[in-house]
Amino acid sequence: MGINNSGYSEIYEALHEPLDPLLIVCHISPDGDAIGAALAVAHLCDDWSRPCVLVNDDEIPERYNFLPGVERFIKTQDVGQMFAYAVSVDCADVRRMGEAWRLMIPDGQLINIDHHETNNHFGALNLVESEAAATCLVLYRMIRENGLQMTRALALVLYTGIVFDTGGFHYNNTTPEIHLAAANLLSYDIEPFVVADRVLEAMTREQIELVRLGLSTLHVHESGLIAYVAIDQTMLKASGAHDGDVEVLLPYPRTLVGVEVGLLFRERMDGSVKVSLRSREIVDVSEIALSFGGGGHVRAAGCEISGSLQDVIETVMVKVEAVVQRAYSANA
Repeated sequence: MGINNSGYSEIYEALHEPLDPLLIVCHISPDGDAIGAALAVAHLCDDWSRPCVLVNDDEIPERYNFLPGVERFIKTQDVGQMFAYAVSVDCADVRRMGEAWRLMIPDGQLINIDHHETNNHFGALNLVESEAAATCLVLYRMIRENGLQMTRALALVLYTGIVFDTGGFHYNNTTPEIHLAAANLLSYDIEPFVVADRVLEAMTREQIELVRLGLSTLHVHESGLIAYVAIDQTMLKASGAHDGDVEVLLPYPRTLVGVEVGLLFRERMDGSVKVSLRSREIVDVSEIALSFGGGGHVRAAGCEISGSLQDVIETVMVKVEAVVQRAYSANA
């Protein structure tokens, strides 16, 4: 197990016991694991008759519309109440909660449930298991250890998070445990091909157009070890896609033969640039993300940097080049 300040029973009691409404927050630009984990907590609250509110700064990508309860997400700006109790899922630090953290009263209790290596244990209670393939696996463990009832809806959102964060069981975080957990969840009448199609494969015409425009920016470093694509607001508008759709481009740079680090630069409307990093075998991209105030995993990490798209690309590439060179020198 990874670093774990609180036990499964303590987290369960904190989620289950208070009658006050629970604020449930997953990270900005939410992905399959974040959405699945947030919905899992909401389904548990429903079973316990505890009121809860699902909040995120950003829109939930349409590809997740098949998940039960996804329509319950509310934009942060539309929430008018304050909360004494909150849980963040899949957030490596409090900044990943976006503006939603401001919905807590000053002395409120924040529960932090996550699996990122760079998590800084920012909650009053923390359940952080950095070796877990997904935050949904951390919740699955908690559910099993506390003997809680599993339902089809709960199994579906947990399985979806696991599928996303393992890349359909392709990534190197795929373990015997994750297969056993998936097998158990599938026994609740889950159709794996439906989840894989919605989460990993199906794309709208707008997303296909965004991929076409994005790949036109593909740049491969002279070493052949680094590649990136960059999406600006003009491309996003021209494609008709939404900001959350940009993640469909994530796999492409790293899939090039010989590339160790692939990056996706995404210009946001607030003047910042979201940087997503993926590595193949050697480079720890969480180190790169941390140096810019972000975080994540050894093979998958991200950060947000203020500045123009071109300036951010140039700044980040200097760091990436240095880290890649050092990693390859050490493995020579």
